[in-house]
Amino acid sequence: MNAQNWPSLCFALSVLLVALPWSAQGGAVLRDGGAPQFREQGILSAQAGMARPPDDEAVLAQEFRGAVDDGSNAALIRFIARHPETALADEAWRRLQQRPAPDEHPLANDPDAAVYAAFDTARRTGTAEAWRDFARTYATHPLAAEATRLASQ
Repeated sequence: MNAQNWPSLCFALSVLLVALPWSAQGGAVLRDGGAPQFREQGILSAQAGMARPPDDEAVLAQEFRGAVDDGSNAALIRFIARHPETALADEAWRRLQQRPAPDEHPLANDPDAAVYAAFDTARRTGTAEAWRDFARTYATHPLAAEATRLASQ
């Protein structure tokens, strides 16, 4: 066989393998445009054995619990920065308002620890000017939008 026939042979073999359904006794069957589906106990189920996608609300709730359990202002601020439009961000704000003192220890190994500390300082100061200063200083950070919103209240 010469080298010119290899592409044709490879294509023919791939078409043949795709076109042949596997055994219906627990093997894959190609359906819906070629997506493999599997038979389990006589029932066809899509992608049997694959993990379900994560539940976004459960993941968000777990992240919020982690921020609360951390016990720091910075962890709550980080949660707000990551999820500003969620109901749990409102709860994080409520918890922050109950914390008038600054953190004793910033978040360890967090590259944004200084940003969270500055945001917390602006929060505790509570003036429009403090929020504007934060928004100017950290203009590229997601918390800048939150500070701008708070400055205009």
